[in-house]
Amino acid sequence: MSEIRNVAIMSHSGAGKTSLLEALLVRSGQKTQLGSVENANTSSDYTTEEQERKISIYTTIHPLTWKGSSFNLLDTPGYADFVGEIRGAQVAADGAIVVVSAVSGVAVGTERVWNTSIERELNRIIVINKMDRENADFFRTMQDIEASLMGNIAAIQLPIGQAESFKGIVDLLHMKAFEWPNDEPQEVPIPPELAGVANDYRARLVEAIVETDDELMMQYLEDAEIDNAVLHEAFYAAVRRNELNPVVVTSATAMMGISLLLDFMTEGVRFVEDHMPLPVKQGDAPVLGDAGSFCARVFKTTIDPYMGKISYLRVLSGSVSSGDTILDSSQDKDIKLAHIYIPEGKALKEVKDLRSGMIAAITKAEEIKTGDTLCAKDKLVELAPMRLPSPVMALALFPKTRADDDKLSTALAKLLDEDATLRLERNSETHETVLWGMGHVHLEIAINKLHDRYNVDVDTQLPKITYRETIIGKGDARYRHKKQSGGAGQFGEVALRVEPLPRGSGFEFDNKVVGGSIPSQFISSCEKGVLDALNSGVLGGFQVVDVRATVYDGKDHPVDSKDIAFQVAAGHAFTEAMKQANPTLLEPVALVRVRVPDRFTGDIISDLNTRRGRILGMDSEGSVSVISANVPMAELQMYSPDLRSITGGRGAFSLKFDHYAEVPSYITDKVLSEKRSQAA
Repeated sequence: MSEIRNVAIMSHSGAGKTSLLEALLVRSGQKTQLGSVENANTSSDYTTEEQERKISIYTTIHPLTWKGSSFNLLDTPGYADFVGEIRGAQVAADGAIVVVSAVSGVAVGTERVWNTSIERELNRIIVINKMDRENADFFRTMQDIEASLMGNIAAIQLPIGQAESFKGIVDLLHMKAFEWPNDEPQEVPIPPELAGVANDYRARLVEAIVETDDELMMQYLEDAEIDNAVLHEAFYAAVRRNELNPVVVTSATAMMGISLLLDFMTEGVRFVEDHMPLPVKQGDAPVLGDAGSFCARVFKTTIDPYMGKISYLRVLSGSVSSGDTILDSSQDKDIKLAHIYIPEGKALKEVKDLRSGMIAAITKAEEIKTGDTLCAKDKLVELAPMRLPSPVMALALFPKTRADDDKLSTALAKLLDEDATLRLERNSETHETVLWGMGHVHLEIAINKLHDRYNVDVDTQLPKITYRETIIGKGDARYRHKKQSGGAGQFGEVALRVEPLPRGSGFEFDNKVVGGSIPSQFISSCEKGVLDALNSGVLGGFQVVDVRATVYDGKDHPVDSKDIAFQVAAGHAFTEAMKQANPTLLEPVALVRVRVPDRFTGDIISDLNTRRGRILGMDSEGSVSVISANVPMAELQMYSPDLRSITGGRGAFSLKFDHYAEVPSYITDKVLSEKRSQAA
């Protein structure tokens, strides 16, 4: 069996993931002193940006050993902006510790990581943390968990006291109680006032266990006594199979419940061999564990100023040694493993060999990208790609100096190499370099990296909206292009009409010329002239769409008619016909899905209405509402920070372009006025 198990610690921001990691590291002897986010001295939040903002931005890997079991703990960000780091950790993990605050309960981010952990088939442990904080309430939090998170969920611990009275834990699996007069838990009698509640929760736990085992279910229904050892064995087997999700309680800052959590992890976290076969894009699914051929997945990339590109990988099967040559099957490139490291917080420790289960880092492999599959050259396999959401917010970048402009492309390429959720767009219409990210914090940090790491300074502004022009009436125009400047001249006359097409149809060109009034060899010239004119409409110079242009008449000259003459004539005729056909402005409209706790539903719908949104529907997922709406892109450019403000950071959204729609007249006037002022 693989010796190391990997556990991702995940939750919504503020539930106490980083503090829990600190407690686990101290309790297991990996460090001697408990760090805190407030004092900026934790093992995982070691970058300047994280310490200043007091949030986790990057996934970090921390090994620990407890009673002969070895783990890598992956501390993940809580902000949805850093979903790429979170998804990467899930790819690398065998199990997930999902942290829920006993004060604020289940948040949208918690539900999101829970659902993606189900998709990844990680076995999941729920930790109710902050039991010693003011307003902590275990029973309210349990109700929230059961209402919000899918699955067979059962508490295996009860708190003794809550908030400032929290002093111990009842272990429901063994029906024992513990308090923490010092670092070591001390067994105490179950308090009499908790006996009834403990028996009730014990009965719920037994029911949850027997539901996963047909033989035990028969004994239970027949009221036969179930041996505790058999019950415990069935419990841990169900947890590793993802058929039961246990709930434990802790106070990370008070170091209470930490040793019991570590004890549980030694039995409750599955090994890599226990995974279902991984989906593959090509080749056969790897045989997970030591027995198979080498296969690994790259789940994270960083750019270090001294070591260069560092690719973090999780070994899924087989083994490999430094000096070996492997295949990056995603890029079809051979990779020579000159040096292999294992990460320990911010440090890298060089090793000679890797085995299944290990998390490692390799350097000087520029071809490798996040999500790539690495495999043995004689056993080709490429795993299905990592699923990442599309970015939702954009900024246009403008280099401050010529030197910044020269370095910008290289710096952006490195940013995108490191973060797969960033997307770069060079808009040929607006002539802007646009950087897309998962939110305003994500983009702020990317801009800061450009300055701090690559010495590139940029000004930013919201990108220009790519409006379109169309017509809602019909128009007819004739234009003669005649030019004489000594020698051969230019002559072409074109008559055409324009009419609207259904939204989304694009452009159609029809030839209805009869009698040869325009020679056939010049019809394509007319079409080219109209196509050129489509790029600059008559209202604000925006691209024209959803129009049919029909050329029906014209004149030529036996000597002076040329291709360019009919191009010019057709372009001018099209522009004149457009002016007659009641031209109007179109704007891009997005399909938006907003996930928020139920109590924010009214505020979100009201806000979307003020953004000229059209509500399409609303679905309920536990205590979360999912609101779907069509909203103009112009109204969504700052939606990420606005949503965070409205919901206190408990909302999330996705968007994708849906269609173009007509702009209201008062908005059209504003857009065209701004366009004229920019041109002045």
